[in-house]
Amino acid sequence: MTLEKARTILKRAEAERQAIGPVSDLFEGGLTLDQAHDICEASIAERIAAGDPLRGFKVGFTNIPVRDKMGLPDSTYGYLLESMVLPSGGTLAMSELIAPRIECEICFRLAKPLSGKGLSIEQVLDATDAVAAAFEICDARIRDWKCPYPDFFADNGFSARIVLEGSWHDVRDVDLLGESVVLSQDGVQIAEGRGEMAMGHPANAVSWLAGKLADRGKGLEAGQLVMTGTLTPILTIEADSTYEAAFSTLGTVTKAFA
Repeated sequence: MTLEKARTILKRAEAERQAIGPVSDLFEGGLTLDQAHDICEASIAERIAAGDPLRGFKVGFTNIPVRDKMGLPDSTYGYLLESMVLPSGGTLAMSELIAPRIECEICFRLAKPLSGKGLSIEQVLDATDAVAAAFEICDARIRDWKCPYPDFFADNGFSARIVLEGSWHDVRDVDLLGESVVLSQDGVQIAEGRGEMAMGHPANAVSWLAGKLADRGKGLEAGQLVMTGTLTPILTIEADSTYEAAFSTLGTVTKAFA
């Protein structure tokens, strides 16, 4: 098995909406983290070259107790392309996805480049233009969402779509720790959360991401989006349902699934 063959298998799984077993199972001795990054980065480069621009990144498993319970050694990240960014409202066909799950998140929009390890919350906020209410629609090309840690990176952090509320708020006007959200399905409340659930502060997720990108010789650019991790449990999306996340100050984001 080569990295290129593994990339092709993942690409086919996404195109055909058919989950596969763990990528690590394809390699004798498993998949290393560097190999996983190489697989993902080659796929993203191909998509960008084909005309799907990079919009930013998502950070996953930022709820530390949940991450630890799952036995993961660290959080994860993935790339967001233009085709993955959707407006609030309307309907998304379940046939476009494999096994989608929904998360309520605060999305950051950067005003300045940001790079390096160990960035403080203030450094992140200083580089941030605005924040917005958002859903992340995660989806795994790997069957049952079960795989070793490196596979999350090979599969682009289980990225699929994000849904933005549409209005942006000055980051200095928002109590990011206290910002709360209530998630409803067809008008019935199913979850709630607060900003502090994302690594203790959503800006910590941006700092963590900048540090991990620095390990790969990369950084964040002005104008890019960063999804900072879920404030609510990661829930399986049910077809023929409408989900609404009402944030305390950031507004309301909604999406129907058919």
